[in-house]
Amino acid sequence: MAFETELKFVDADFAALRKKLAELGAECRGSHVERNLVFDTPERSFKNSDMLLRLRTKIRKNGETAVLTLKRPPQVPVPADVKVYDERETTVENFDGMRGILEGMGYDAAFRYEKMREEWKLDGVEICLDSMPFGDVAELEGEREAIFTCAARIGLRMEQANTGTYHDLNRNWRAAQGLPHDDNFCFSTSRLHELLEEL
Repeated sequence: MAFETELKFVDADFAALRKKLAELGAECRGSHVERNLVFDTPERSFKNSDMLLRLRTKIRKNGETAVLTLKRPPQVPVPADVKVYDERETTVENFDGMRGILEGMGYDAAFRYEKMREEWKLDGVEICLDSMPFGDVAELEGEREAIFTCAARIGLRMEQANTGTYHDLNRNWRAAQGLPHDDNFCFSTSRLHELLEEL
């Protein structure tokens, strides 16, 4: 059993964060584009149980990696001021092959989403600068107290903190913009091409 503990900070100033992370000697681990498919049953039983079955491809300058992830709520009490999931994850050899297996088992791709992720590490905390069609979010993952300490060190304010998922943030953004409901959030073809060129 592996618990994933994280906290998101919305409307993050990436330029300021990069400068502060560099000053503190944080390790920059590079960037990649993520393309994700979220699978569910036709009845959406995973969504209704707050579970996530996701097939992801990470596109880097030197190639691609496919990852299958299952997230589900922990069966033990957890703090309410961070997001905690029981996470199971494994690398898979072939994205299309794994998609075929999942579809053959009766799951379908309920929705898809994309993001550009820039990864840093400081004091045992993974800091992800995530650019998505609806905005920029800094995600910190690590031990709970380490997350709070790291956030303060790099200038993130707790009023920016959010324990929602990216899907929650997308839905909230669409509602605020007066846009119709859509669980998908993907870059335009031209923007995706630009991001891939930046790798």
